[in-house]
Amino acid sequence: MRKKRTISVRHPQLVRFRNALREVISTAKRVETRKLLDEGKGLRPTESEADGKRVWELSDKQSKLAYAWDSSICVCVLCGSRTCDMTFNSHMKEWFCVKCYEKYHRFYERKAKEGELWYGEDFPHTPSSEWWP
Repeated sequence: MRKKRTISVRHPQLVRFRNALREVISTAKRVETRKLLDEGKGLRPTESEADGKRVWELSDKQSKLAYAWDSSICVCVLCGSRTCDMTFNSHMKEWFCVKCYEKYHRFYERKAKEGELWYGEDFPHTPSSEWWP
C-alpha cells in the first residue's frame, strides 16, 4: 500500500467475527511458539554442533513467527490492541489501532509545524513530517 489505509468494521456480527479470527490466529501463534520452545529445551548447543545448528534453526523460526505477528493487522504495534479497527502506515509498514495512529499523527504533525524535523534510522532521507501521512 502506498498511502494510509484504515480498515473499519461497523456491523456487530462482523466485528465479533474479526475479533474471533484474530483470537484464533493469536492462539495458533502461542501454540507454535510453545512447540518451538519445548523442542529446544533439551538441546545443548555448547556440547554438540548439531544441537547448536538446531537451536539456531528454532530461534530463527521463533523470530520469523514473532515478526509475522507483529507486522500483521491482528495487533497494534504500540498498544497491543486486538479488538480495534486498524490503520496502516505505509512509510513504517506497520499497523496501528486508530486511536494510536491519530495520537502519534498529531504529535508528528505538531513537531513538523514547530520546525522540528529529524531523520530516523529507517528513513535517512525522509523528514519526520512524512512518517505519518
